[in-house]
Amino acid sequence: MGKAFILNAQEGRHPKPYNVLGMPVYLKVSANDTGGQMSIFIAEYKRNEGPPLHLHDNDEAFYIIEGEFILQAGDEKFTGYAGDTIFIPRNMPHTTLTVSETGKMLFTVNPSGNVEKIFEKLDSYKEMPSIEEIVRVHEELGLKIVGPPLHL
Repeated sequence: MGKAFILNAQEGRHPKPYNVLGMPVYLKVSANDTGGQMSIFIAEYKRNEGPPLHLHDNDEAFYIIEGEFILQAGDEKFTGYAGDTIFIPRNMPHTTLTVSETGKMLFTVNPSGNVEKIFEKLDSYKEMPSIEEIVRVHEELGLKIVGPPLHL
């Protein structure tokens, strides 16, 4: 059994937030903490930011802490606001787009899978990698990019 802990708002299980395609992502609960069952992250976004359309073999739940987002799951699009919760089942293509000037979301990945490894790899680049490199890294670690990010 793991050890209980508390982290303040700017702390994470990784020494600093991951830089994931320009967005700071804090690892709050790691795969190591949960025996690989779950990872919890908090991400901070600016207007018009969000990941490319992607899918993975992990369930994902989002809780909007602040801001307004468009979320796409499969062919459906939703507008989410602070306090809203969104669930995306595994292997469903999905993405998010920040509509407000800034936004913040907590998201969980169950089981943890390779999401932490992808964030570590993306954080290691000194410059924004090409879309080809982003696709390659995701595929190498078992996730798949299936379309571009949303735009306003």
